[in-house]
Amino acid sequence: MDDSLAFRKIFLELVGSMDCTNTEAARMIGIDYRIYKSILQYGKLPRVRILIRIADYFDLPVDYLLGHTQATHIERAAHPTTFWLRYTALKERDGVSDYAVAQKLHITTSYTTAWKKKEYFPSLDNLLILTEVFNTSFDYLLGRTDDDAPYPPAE
Repeated sequence: MDDSLAFRKIFLELVGSMDCTNTEAARMIGIDYRIYKSILQYGKLPRVRILIRIADYFDLPVDYLLGHTQATHIERAAHPTTFWLRYTALKERDGVSDYAVAQKLHITTSYTTAWKKKEYFPSLDNLLILTEVFNTSFDYLLGRTDDDAPYPPAE
């Protein structure tokens, strides 16, 4: 994923506007200092839960943090939901099976089942494919917004 360079640049701008030390910024955002430094130094993409935490702190779309859109406004869900519930609703809406999704992601259906059983997120690469499969945003797929329309792409 080429998102790491865009993410690093955006993250640097966001934390650069904070009037505090790196240690304080990491604490305020609610992320481990080592993760914070690996983003600053190398542009390392964090796990999805950490990415959501950063997006929540700055009140920005995940799609913006990844450089997929220039839209900085997110209409937060009145009742945020889980990835699994949103994924299930999108499959039902589009009449898509776990098998069809697994084929597009080049994974087994047991992996999609594990998302529910173990309550974890797919990788960022797989989430990106899911946003394309369901024609929606990361934020909708992750349950952060109720607006299922994708954001306009970055120029």
